Amino acid sequence: MKPIGCALKTTCGGGAEGVTMSNRADGLEFLPEEAAPSFRRRFSWGSLALLAGVLALALALGVQLARRNTGRPTSGPAPDFALALFDGTDVQLSDYRGQVVLINFWASWCPPCRDEAPDLQALYDDYRSLGFTVLGINMLESSRRKALEFIAEFGIRYPNGEDLGERVTNLYRVEAPPESFLIDRRGQVRRFFIGNIRYDDVSADVEALLAEPR
Repeated sequence: MKPIGCALKTTCGGGAEGVTMSNRADGLEFLPEEAAPSFRRRFSWGSLALLAGVLALALALGVQLARRNTGRPTSGPAPDFALALFDGTDVQLSDYRGQVVLINFWASWCPPCRDEAPDLQALYDDYRSLGFTVLGINMLESSRRKALEFIAEFGIRYPNGEDLGERVTNLYRVEAPPESFLIDRRGQVRRFFIGNIRYDDVSADVEALLAEPR
């Protein structure tokens, strides 16, 4: 009669199909002896292949992001441009030299743009008297009416203009709204934002730039 317990034996059941007890530590306690090394090899090579695939994907995404940002003015002098505002006046970015400017590219159909609109207006209200402004640039809009409805809906009072022909959008290499550029008093790009802006994310930067000499 075979013993019931076999924890001290090399194999249980004996014969060519004996089960290696050391495999229990690997979670493979019911694999035949000859199958365990093969399984380990497959598991090891499969894990390495998966890791290599993840690393290759991360590298590809990094290269794509670098290429996308090529030519985008995320630092240095902010490219100057002219803009026709919705109120009928014409401005140039250089007109705001001496102020801190947040250039914001937006569209009425863009959910993140709608999400950030109250925060942008609050920034304008709180820091305008100190020499700060937001300059909204409406891009990829289906109609002027929709842009004006957006401005009215959110009670936006900072300057806004329509980017006819997407001239400014192309100049700043903007791909999709919202994107924003924070410009210091000397006309230098100091920070770049992709996606919607929150008041708390940018207010400290605005205060720091306002504290710099003109």
